[in-house]
Amino acid sequence: MEQGDRVRRRDVHAALGRQSVATGLNALLIGVVFGGTVFQLFVMPFLFRSVGLYAAWFLLPIMLLQPLHWGLIHEAIHSHLLPRRKAEEFWARLLSVMHWLPFDATRYCHLVHHRFSRHAYDRADQYRGGGSYVLAWLRFRLRLLGGAYLGVLISPLIAFLPLARGSRVMSDAVPLVETGDTEVRRLFVALVHDPRKRRRTRREFALSLVLYAASAWAYGAWWPMLIATMYVRGVWHSIADNLAHHDVSLDEPERARNYRLPRPLGFLLMNHHLHLTHHRHPTAPWRRLARLSAADEVTSSDAYFHAAFRQFGSIYPRIAASEG
Repeated sequence: MEQGDRVRRRDVHAALGRQSVATGLNALLIGVVFGGTVFQLFVMPFLFRSVGLYAAWFLLPIMLLQPLHWGLIHEAIHSHLLPRRKAEEFWARLLSVMHWLPFDATRYCHLVHHRFSRHAYDRADQYRGGGSYVLAWLRFRLRLLGGAYLGVLISPLIAFLPLARGSRVMSDAVPLVETGDTEVRRLFVALVHDPRKRRRTRREFALSLVLYAASAWAYGAWWPMLIATMYVRGVWHSIADNLAHHDVSLDEPERARNYRLPRPLGFLLMNHHLHLTHHRHPTAPWRRLARLSAADEVTSSDAYFHAAFRQFGSIYPRIAASEG
């Protein structure tokens, strides 16, 4: 009996130790991203005034922070960021304000995405007709080159519209193509009608405006470089947005894929390249995805960055099979 108690205590201490290490790592990454974003918004203006365009080299590390920034928000969406709920919610919302993301809408839509993976709204790489293919081809490339992030920047404005108008905008955004799309549309419209989410979205959008207005004031005559830093972030966000589901057929498992990536870069992306495994185990924190992928014997379909650039291929958006 005593031996069994000792084994149980040892297991509990080991679990607590792993949790402590994991929490410490996430807290460290929060500090890195927070500090890097403050550097981008309020330190780089002084560098530009001191050394001129040479300071633009700092755009590279700013770009490298963006996968971590989104990865931390993503962990909070799945309640894996920090063990204490209030602390997790605070940092998730603060990081979202700094990234100019509407956290409530992002969390809500991401969880709907898990339930209805690659539904009609999630197929930016498919052309279903209803207009010129040439224009669709051009829109898709503009989406990859920052358009997806621009949509995120302006999406909180829906919370400022009258309910009827906001509902109509959200309803029109979700086409009805297959079974489940009606439910997706209903869920998206329900988001617009949630009064608490509307209030929080308005407040956090205002905070983002104040934050970036203060940064533009700090940049002064160098304000175009603030736009450049935001554009670098937006390009990364836009290219990565649909990558894990790009050109995935609707009969593939979980309608998602894993990609190959060297371990250090996997850390930088917080294992977001293992997206099929994430869809299979949405309750698993990012640190466990590599082991789960190996245990599931999930094969990686392609190199991550090769797949990212393949989105610019001449055949995309691909004509949807159901449309001929």
